[in-house]
Amino acid sequence: MNNTILLTKDESKAILGVQDLKGWYEYEPSYDGVITHINSAGAKLFGFTSSDDVIGKKVNELYAHPFDHEKTLSMLFRDGQVNGFYTLMKSRNGKLFFIKQASSVTLEGIDQYPIKIRSEFEPVQMLMSL
Repeated sequence: MNNTILLTKDESKAILGVQDLKGWYEYEPSYDGVITHINSAGAKLFGFTSSDDVIGKKVNELYAHPFDHEKTLSMLFRDGQVNGFYTLMKSRNGKLFFIKQASSVTLEGIDQYPIKIRSEFEPVQMLMSL
């Protein structure tokens, strides 16, 4: 059986718009993983009108599967960086899309505790919910 997805003009434009966006975000790795900064392209990608609307949100709320955030953190703390890792994310209105991310962690002090994580991401594809 063939499954065909028909997109409206608006949905087609949304896919093209997501694929054209590139951005980055960084957050302090506090106990609860709160976003402290995101640029306007990143905010737009996740369906927010401005960066201020994203500040204070938990970063794992942007992942389609919150376990992927834990997996990313695990790789960061093991290797110090993550390059070319594909992750399924979700926008504020529930649209799913993949990003290709490159992340690094900044460590400080004798104990080398994390003070900042910086991620650059590039949207890859948007999935239409049926």
